[in-house]
Amino acid sequence: MNQCDRIRLILQENKLKQKDLAAEIGVTESYISVLLKKPEIRLSRSIAVLIEEKYGYRAEWVLNGSEPRFRQSGGREPLSELHRKALARLEKMNGAQVKAVLAFINSLDDIEKALTGRGGSA
Repeated sequence: MNQCDRIRLILQENKLKQKDLAAEIGVTESYISVLLKKPEIRLSRSIAVLIEEKYGYRAEWVLNGSEPRFRQSGGREPLSELHRKALARLEKMNGAQVKAVLAFINSLDDIEKALTGRGGSA
């Protein structure tokens, strides 16, 4: 079973149309269509994680077919809608934009450490 087949199975098992899945994970319907037709187009890890969070199919299974298909219950908390939107936006960024976002996140960590006295002088 290739990635196209796995995405098709997710649609079938959840009684979804391509546009429904696209809307839920923050991509275009045409992107889902391409994923269903062209096995050489690889789904990104962040989109696979969104599918895992929304539908319970493990990201590793979605990406490469590694069993088990479904995540174990009781693991990490599901992503909030805000987190899903942020991941979808990150997915659309180029490398320089992602580096800028990471630098911003790291600066927030530095500020928090300074304010709490965990990272040296405060």
